[in-house]
Amino acid sequence: MPKTSLLDAKKRTAIHRDTTQAISMELRKAARKARAPQPVLRGGGGFRARKSDRYFHKFLVLLFVAFFLMPVFGASVYYGVVAADQYVTEARFAVRSGSDVSVTGLSALSSFIDTGQARDGLIIADYVKSSSMVEALGGQYHLRNIFSKPRYDFIARFAETDSDDELIKYWGKQLDVSVDRNSGLVTLRLRAFTPQESLSLTNSVIMQAEKMVNQLTRKSELDALLRTEKELRLKREKLQRVVSELRDARNKAGILDVGMTAKAYSDLLTDLRLELAKQELIIETTAADAPQMQPLINRANVLRSQIGEYEKAIAGGIDASRFQRASLAEIATEMQEKEIELSIAKEEYAGAMASYETARLTTERQRSYLLTYVKPSLADEAMYPRRLLMWLGIFAMSALLTAVSVGITFLVRDHMAK
Repeated sequence: MPKTSLLDAKKRTAIHRDTTQAISMELRKAARKARAPQPVLRGGGGFRARKSDRYFHKFLVLLFVAFFLMPVFGASVYYGVVAADQYVTEARFAVRSGSDVSVTGLSALSSFIDTGQARDGLIIADYVKSSSMVEALGGQYHLRNIFSKPRYDFIARFAETDSDDELIKYWGKQLDVSVDRNSGLVTLRLRAFTPQESLSLTNSVIMQAEKMVNQLTRKSELDALLRTEKELRLKREKLQRVVSELRDARNKAGILDVGMTAKAYSDLLTDLRLELAKQELIIETTAADAPQMQPLINRANVLRSQIGEYEKAIAGGIDASRFQRASLAEIATEMQEKEIELSIAKEEYAGAMASYETARLTTERQRSYLLTYVKPSLADEAMYPRRLLMWLGIFAMSALLTAVSVGITFLVRDHMAK
């Protein structure tokens, strides 16, 4: 092959290789440019936007309107024009027992630190939001009418046609009750659409709560009164039975006082023994064949027989069964037992009477009080709704929700494009 032909072939090969490399480089640049994300507003890099891009643009506008413009506009209209003022009345109190109501000042507040009073505070906090409080206030107020007047805004007011359960839930939302678990101090805040209604309802809630606390304590006191009354009746019946048994024993024995009877028997025995001693002395000094000896001996025997009978009547003996009644010692023992039973019955009756009187006096006085150290007062200005704070909150939440939704939408689109 000629040398010139070989050189031409090499030149053509080099030119072809350079051209191929240039075309490949341009194609890679075009591919990278095609893969780069283009702003939606540019319409696809200067060309007419594709149909999917137009839908994507409309979807972003819809998200912005739904998640940002509408909530912010609605909040602006509601809190600027529609929302009704609500007034708050605050009261602070604690439960005190009736025995401590004389304590005043800082010493009274310091004595609040008691677990029992903290427990009572928690009971009150639960009670004021319950259906029982709604029923208790129903006799003085018509809560449906108070919270469902047409002049109030439709969101904050209560729908008069709702059920009683919904009324209880609504009532709980209008109250804010907090309890200090260490001291038992209760803070009550009540919202209403007028300051007068808020103040009146707060005073009524405190009054009903105080009644409830007293009913709880009074129930146990009434139970104690019934128990002591029953015990007193039993002790009275026992005392009456013991007195009747003692009376029957005295009637049966024919002896009113065993001690006096025993003393009389003892004096009589002493006289009989003296008389017997005299008779025995006369018999010793009288001749055996004297005519008066036999009458003296008979009289001495009669005295001995009488002395024996009285001794047996006093102390008893193996021959006591031939007497129609028991010995004086047995009678005295029986009488002493009856008198001991009578003494015990009297003491038990006196103790039962004292317990009954204590329980009765306890039930007649008020046991618990709600000591209000921050008294309810008429509100000067509406505390709710907090228009600017609520509007800013809705604005921030709407902006955050919109940003998150738009970001998720872009991620989904880019992921599907790949």
